[in-house]
Amino acid sequence: MRKFFILYSKRVNNLSIVILLYSILLLSNFFSIQILNSKHIKNIVEKKGKKTIIEYGHRGEIYDTNGKELASTIKKYNFWVNTNKDHDKDLIADLFSKNLNKSYEYYYELISKKSNYIKIEKNIPFLEAVPILDEINNTKGLRKEEIVQRLYPYDFLASQALGYVNLKNNGISGIEGNYNQTLTGDTVNVETYKGVKGKFHKSRRNENDLRGNDITLTIDIELQKILQEELNKVTNKTEASSANGIIINPLNGNILAISSVPSFNPNKYYEYGIENYKNKVISDAYEPGSTFKIIALSALIDLDIHESHKKFHCENGTTTLPNRKPLRDHEPHEELTMKEIFSYSSNIGMSKIVNDLNKTDFYKYCKLFGFGTKTGINLNDEAIGNLRKVTEWSKTSKTYMSIGQEISVTNLQLAMAYCAIANGGYLIKPKIIKSIKNNNKVLYTNQVEIIRKVLQKETSQKMLNYLGDVVDNGTANNLSLEGYNVGGKTGTAQKFIGKAYSKDKFISSFASVFPIDNPKYVLLISIDSPKYGYHWSNQSAVPATEEIIKRIIVKDNDLHSIDKNIIALSKNKKVESVNLTNDNKKLIYIQNQQSYVVPNFKGMTLKEALRTANSRGLKINPNGLSGKVIWQSIKAGQKFENNQICNVKVKA
Repeated sequence: MRKFFILYSKRVNNLSIVILLYSILLLSNFFSIQILNSKHIKNIVEKKGKKTIIEYGHRGEIYDTNGKELASTIKKYNFWVNTNKDHDKDLIADLFSKNLNKSYEYYYELISKKSNYIKIEKNIPFLEAVPILDEINNTKGLRKEEIVQRLYPYDFLASQALGYVNLKNNGISGIEGNYNQTLTGDTVNVETYKGVKGKFHKSRRNENDLRGNDITLTIDIELQKILQEELNKVTNKTEASSANGIIINPLNGNILAISSVPSFNPNKYYEYGIENYKNKVISDAYEPGSTFKIIALSALIDLDIHESHKKFHCENGTTTLPNRKPLRDHEPHEELTMKEIFSYSSNIGMSKIVNDLNKTDFYKYCKLFGFGTKTGINLNDEAIGNLRKVTEWSKTSKTYMSIGQEISVTNLQLAMAYCAIANGGYLIKPKIIKSIKNNNKVLYTNQVEIIRKVLQKETSQKMLNYLGDVVDNGTANNLSLEGYNVGGKTGTAQKFIGKAYSKDKFISSFASVFPIDNPKYVLLISIDSPKYGYHWSNQSAVPATEEIIKRIIVKDNDLHSIDKNIIALSKNKKVESVNLTNDNKKLIYIQNQQSYVVPNFKGMTLKEALRTANSRGLKINPNGLSGKVIWQSIKAGQKFENNQICNVKVKA
């Protein structure tokens, strides 16, 4: 027995040693797995439990000066299902038939087919897609595809200024292109984690963190509509190849409307040719003709070279220049004063009065007014024009330039020159960006930027008087706006094609300032190659301008409130000053305050009258629901208390 016990003990000991050694081996492996390789294993597990997706920020919106959306980004959705994998056919068909305008049977039949990819619906707007998106995680087999699309709600309006974005959501032209980085939201890699049910979820993120900046323009979309519609009308009427125009506030340089027709629809930008994309107000330089006469005349007056009553012999309509080429007027004149030369747009008269203007001084004033340099507008493709150095002038260059030949300008340059005359003699920088914001945080607000003083105030006042005489007695006397004082200058310029002036191709232009007594708008339009007969400015550009101004008067409450009595200063105006960038002088300009007088509602539609009254704190009680106002209980121009009621009669 003892021998057996000893033998058994040895076997037990040997077994214990084996078990011990095996345990040590297991513990070693366990240590290796749990401790040494835990990081590696953890990475493998985590990798299978998460994935990375790209998240794009929302592109910023573009607004007009009154907060109306001009460009916005919308989300659309495509929905699809892989019918070769497990999916809830009944639930999917029921979900879509309840929320979209198709039957249950339609969807059921559609997803009864066997395919890796069956598109159930495409391009569903976000608001329509919301009920489906809310249930997508509870609907087995249903998948979504998000599409980001840029939308321009006003189609053709301000399209060249706005530009467009391509399929990759990158801005190509206009504000979209020039401010692409400003508008573009951030792009980030987002890690998503697998949840309890095996579906991936991303950590909650505030979408505003990725959002691009919003841009508010100086453009008033209502004024833009007026300008663009009238340009289209005059282009069609005159059979012109194109037309362009701009409306600017001469006191601050804000561009209120800018257009070139034909234009394009940025929602379908791929359907148009390159000419449609061009903003010809800034991109095309041309010989302006008589609208440029204001530059030489301003220089003559500013330097006090001629007395206002002095008369000049205008050769009865024909003369010969030193280069032996004839110079003609469109109608004969004998003796004219400087004012009359300007009003009647006498080329011969201009040739006479610039004889005493030193060519160096003339060049200096051309430069002062901004010709030969870019205006600095926040848009690409601005042309510089052509202003040759004095050393490159011929014996007749001064004469030709004084009537708008041998020089090329953009309409933006020319419009800013007229703004300088309208605001008291200051060349200011044009602005199309009003502000830039991010989540209501203001990043930029435009300020008046004065480039330099161009004219004495007395000179600008005299030039405004001369512009008024063009409309009252001169080449634009067919512009008839009773009670409203408008000034302007006509221009009928032969196009320089190849090496000679065309006999049948003209550019018809009209630059206007109104009200002339207290300038609030500078309007310049040009019509390229109108049909002969319409090539005269007073037959095409002037009537178009009249229609534009008429429509602006209807829209502008301040012009209503004074009931056709335009005054320079009143108790309802305040004077503000801004610092000059160059010489620390000050520009004094008039800025309208809200007027507490009753507007003239007569002739307005009820909708217009209600909007106008509401903006003034006045209540309207109409006798009908539609039509135009024919009578009002409180006379226009009378003061009223806030929320006072004015009864009006409307007639359909």
